[in-house]
Amino acid sequence: MQKDYKDLLEVLERINQSEDNILLKAESCLLEIDAAIRKLKEQVRKHRFDSMADEVYFFKKLKPCFVAEFLFYHGILDLESGKPHRGKKFLYKYYMETVRKLESQYDDDRHFYNYYIRGASYLDQKYFVRYSYDLKMQLPQLLYSFDDQFTTSHDFNVARFMANEKLVAYINTQIEGLENQQIHQFVSKKLEWSSSKVNLVELIYAIHISRCFNSGTLELKETIRVFENLCNVDLHNFHKILTEIKYRKHNRTKFLNFLEKNLNQYFTDSDE
Repeated sequence: MQKDYKDLLEVLERINQSEDNILLKAESCLLEIDAAIRKLKEQVRKHRFDSMADEVYFFKKLKPCFVAEFLFYHGILDLESGKPHRGKKFLYKYYMETVRKLESQYDDDRHFYNYYIRGASYLDQKYFVRYSYDLKMQLPQLLYSFDDQFTTSHDFNVARFMANEKLVAYINTQIEGLENQQIHQFVSKKLEWSSSKVNLVELIYAIHISRCFNSGTLELKETIRVFENLCNVDLHNFHKILTEIKYRKHNRTKFLNFLEKNLNQYFTDSDE
């Protein structure tokens, strides 16, 4: 069964590489996944697990992988076929709202999600063994519609968590693409830094050490590269410039002070 999943992933990878249309790609993947799940279902009907641990492993780890792929590509199909075509602003809003909806599903099943992400196992015999659910526990509303030979009370929940994580990652990639397009369009206007390189490095370093970008997770050289592209300037010797700024005898933050002075003067003039 583990080999069946590996084979499925290889088929999905070939589809993703050979098909450019995202809707056709999702549809083709769904057909393959559906066939794989049907095959898996027949195997389980005929299979006798050697132990409860084997059954838990199948319903907690293996089956959710198959179902998560189906949910993921079904989500892609819904997402891409329903997205607005009224501009990037509406598309960005659409993506963000979809992410919020996906993340809200964790809140709807917070107790089990906490159990799942902690890697807990003390309730596995109730969550992932067939016919073993406890009616006192929070159970799916469609419990009695399940195929009880191929389903436990919570294996679908695991698959949904896995699929949602992949969908959120996919959507974040699309959002980054939109943001990069906006940056590219902005940079293409040939914004150029017209002050000195020393002033720019002083400004960048002040922003960097204040953790203003990406919660401070970017390295300085990465921030420098962004500003190089944004301002069309070469800052390959920024380490040397930083050293010069550090060892100034007077007024280390000369440019920042200059900016502060000009901004305060602007506000003062505006009040008059």
